[in-house]
Amino acid sequence: MNAADFIAMAEDILRHPRFVKDGSVLFDHRKLEFGLVTFEDLQKIRMFHTAHEEKIGAGKSAILVARGLSGAWHTLWSQGEKIKTANKSQVFDDYRQAVAWAGEAP
Repeated sequence: MNAADFIAMAEDILRHPRFVKDGSVLFDHRKLEFGLVTFEDLQKIRMFHTAHEEKIGAGKSAILVARGLSGAWHTLWSQGEKIKTANKSQVFDDYRQAVAWAGEAP
């Protein structure tokens, strides 16, 4: 994963005709290789998210990673400042838990 890949994915989501502001989404990153993401890429992703906060809204993002990798995901994103927007996010390594959380009211 790098910033260009993430931003391309996010732009596709934001312009999709079924995209809903304040909606919930499940990001299935179980096959994503994120072990070599640079700090600079994290910053670019954060800047994109902040710049598009109004369009994204106050929904929920359930991040699904492969079993045993939720700690690695948290370690990766603990670098630098946290994204401070109205959108809530949580990391899961269990599909059913991710779906249940995303389906709850924000």
